[in-house]
Amino acid sequence: MHKLPTEIRKSRILVVDDAPSMRSLLVCILKSFGVARIYEAADAKAATKQLNTHEVDLIFCDWEMPNKTGLEFFEELREQQAYSQIPFVLVTSVAETQKVRAAIQAGVQHYIVKPFKEVTIMEKLEQLYPEVSGSN
Repeated sequence: MHKLPTEIRKSRILVVDDAPSMRSLLVCILKSFGVARIYEAADAKAATKQLNTHEVDLIFCDWEMPNKTGLEFFEELREQQAYSQIPFVLVTSVAETQKVRAAIQAGVQHYIVKPFKEVTIMEKLEQLYPEVSGSN
């Protein structure tokens, strides 16, 4: 698979999903692009621990998780100065218009619907890092 520019491959990415298979799939895709620093969490509580331990440049987070949804986790992070500017990609099988509107109203700018392909993740990374990928 195509490798991303060095600046993107050096990113520290947190993948949050309660389904180990989905988390593993996303991690494998990111690794195939050359991203080496990937942290994992099964839910928002574990993700918060990862954020307290590691600096993170980008978060991919599932919407439907136990205890706290990805959208609730996003809103919680936006209230905290230390995490408010981290790009956040909501990854979900939920494509209902009402829920998409709620996410956009909450400030979610990046959204990927499952099932996704490697090229979708590549395109999202290029959108998030346009200055190094040459995309607009």
